[in-house]
Amino acid sequence: MYGPVLVGPVMGQLQTTVTRRIRPEDCSTMRSRKPSRIYLGVDLFGPMKLRRPAAPPSSTPLRLSAGRASTVNHGGGDADRRPRKRKQSRRKTGSACSPTTFYILDKLDVMHEAVRTSVLSRRWRHLTGLHSRIVVDVLYFQPDDQDSELTLDDLVRGNNKAIQAAKSILAHRSQATVTFLYLRFYLTEESVDIFTAVDEALAYREITGVELVVKTELPEAECSADHMLMYGRRFMRFFEACPRAFGALEELHVQNLRFGESDIPNVLRTCKKLEYLFLENCDAGIRSVLQIEHPQLKQLRIHYCLFQRVELSCLPRLEYLNCRTWMISKQYPLSLGYVPQLQTLFLCNDGTITEDKTFEFSRFLGNTTINFLSLDFECQRIWIQPEGPRQLARPMQNLRTLSLHNIHGQCDLTWTMFFLEAAPLLEEIFLEVWDHTCDSEYEEHGEELQQIFQKGNESLNWESPNDFKHDNLRVLTISGFQVEEKFLRYIRRVMVAAVNLQLISLFDSAYCLDCFLRPSKIYPRTYGERDQLKKQISEWRSSPLKIEINI
Repeated sequence: MYGPVLVGPVMGQLQTTVTRRIRPEDCSTMRSRKPSRIYLGVDLFGPMKLRRPAAPPSSTPLRLSAGRASTVNHGGGDADRRPRKRKQSRRKTGSACSPTTFYILDKLDVMHEAVRTSVLSRRWRHLTGLHSRIVVDVLYFQPDDQDSELTLDDLVRGNNKAIQAAKSILAHRSQATVTFLYLRFYLTEESVDIFTAVDEALAYREITGVELVVKTELPEAECSADHMLMYGRRFMRFFEACPRAFGALEELHVQNLRFGESDIPNVLRTCKKLEYLFLENCDAGIRSVLQIEHPQLKQLRIHYCLFQRVELSCLPRLEYLNCRTWMISKQYPLSLGYVPQLQTLFLCNDGTITEDKTFEFSRFLGNTTINFLSLDFECQRIWIQPEGPRQLARPMQNLRTLSLHNIHGQCDLTWTMFFLEAAPLLEEIFLEVWDHTCDSEYEEHGEELQQIFQKGNESLNWESPNDFKHDNLRVLTISGFQVEEKFLRYIRRVMVAAVNLQLISLFDSAYCLDCFLRPSKIYPRTYGERDQLKKQISEWRSSPLKIEINI
């Protein structure tokens, strides 16, 4: 099927023709083409159809049909009636989807191409409904002009096209199972048709793997409290109108919604199959408490939500938790209840510029046993309090990877040794130091920050026992490295403790995405400086050690 095929207009004159891929833009002109040779290809409109040039009556050209070749008799008699029968046969089977067409359609990665192409032919329109993996993304229906910003009218027009595409595809009465359905759209009043289409399709068709991404026309920065309340009420109206659609959801991502007090629990009770939940700039009122219980949820992301506290009461299958930014409070912002399967934990907070509250990390982790931990301090004060191995013995006993991001350049690094003491199986440590910001808020609190960091360094002072040894640490990576005493002192302490350390990798600071400034000033950039630094570090260790200084 995919190799060269030997065909020819006249017996004895065989030529090689390689089937080329049919592009969607070719479909509108495909029927009008008149090739001079026989082409064996895939007909996406139905059974295979072949065109051949006129042949002399004395010759007997090859006729290729779907799966076989035969000869055509150009004499009289019964052979004259064959073309008429073939035409009638095509009328009966032309709307059917051949196995080859179905196979190609099912392997088509870019679903929006099939959706756009289906507009060109009535015989194409039913094919998109046969696809087992359906993706309707509003981004595919927006203008491709990269030089100009999209207006609100552009977003609405693109969203309306996405709604019509989803309705057209899901209206197909096929009995074939949809194994993956991804829908991304804006939460306009017209978007209720998408929920209705999914709800109605589930009545006669099996649909699994449903993912729903609900965006708002206004970005987060422009969403006021009134906008969030309006979007939240609209979302709940759609939820109440189409409970069957929500009952099939496996992944849900919503943004800029203000729920009622009981709305989130009601949504979770209805979405019984939900495995992934992403709440972005959502809340149930400022300083509200979010309580989550769900038997199937595996991944949970909570970003920039104004919840004062997040309580994960019972999530027996939760494996991944990403909680970014919480309200400044004297209470512990996160409570991990029954989460026995939790393996990966990301915590980030940038609301502690002037707040001096620190938290015992063991209180965060509770009875969990994680193997990947990532903390992001957003270039502000360190908000966790170092603790001894006894307090962290259970939650840290399986930790393999530790990643600490955006540690302010004025903070010392030796406090991170308490992680190494508490995690006997730790294999890799990544530190990112960053002390640059373009935010005017930092300039406003500049002097106050100086005092906070100075006070923080005193409270973060941590002394490891002189005889402490760690057997499993293999890799130490530092981004934002500078040739300063605190960096060199930290590297040396880790090298002494980690007896099996194999690699030290040092990186310069990345460029600021806002002003394109690289904040580090004392980084070894010449070959001579790098060789001298490698020699200095190597003298601290008698056994072989690989040192990488990256540019």
